[in-house]
Amino acid sequence: SEKGVTGDYNHYRTVALKSTADRAISILTHDVSAYIQTLDGGIFAKSGNGYTDGDLGENVLVKGVDYSFFKVGGRYRFSQNSSKCDGNASSSSASIVESLEEDVIIEITEPMEPCANLCKLPFINDPSLPSARERVAKCQRFIAALGVKDGLRGWYAKVLSGGVIRVDDSVSLLASGI
Repeated sequence: SEKGVTGDYNHYRTVALKSTADRAISILTHDVSAYIQTLDGGIFAKSGNGYTDGDLGENVLVKGVDYSFFKVGGRYRFSQNSSKCDGNASSSSASIVESLEEDVIIEITEPMEPCANLCKLPFINDPSLPSARERVAKCQRFIAALGVKDGLRGWYAKVLSGGVIRVDDSVSLLASGI
């Protein structure tokens, strides 16, 4: 729905931003997920305490397109996989619910900015590091790496037409004005 993903709660969006519809869903592309696993010589990919899809809080993880596919103001359709596929949703933390039969249409409202909350993630705030200084430095490198280009951290979007995004749905850019 226009309120976002069913069952998702973001305290900052709900309280500070008064439940703005402009941040109803968060989208990350799989190329960014792969990029994260290469940072700092692959330290974020190590087994056990390493990065896994969903760790950044994305509601939708999209395969088949890179992060630059999405643009602020762009409108995109998620629909059952078809020959017009530009990419596909490989993971969804929940459903955007209104109707199982309808495509989901979203509009990108802003790039996500990496912030210090990322430092709380276990693969960054690693207790095996000998000092707090090393954990802070690791976090600063992670934030800097995700902040080098708009959209590398992900995208916020508002929902224009609700429905359900399923694993393997396609995503396509809509023509202007649709």
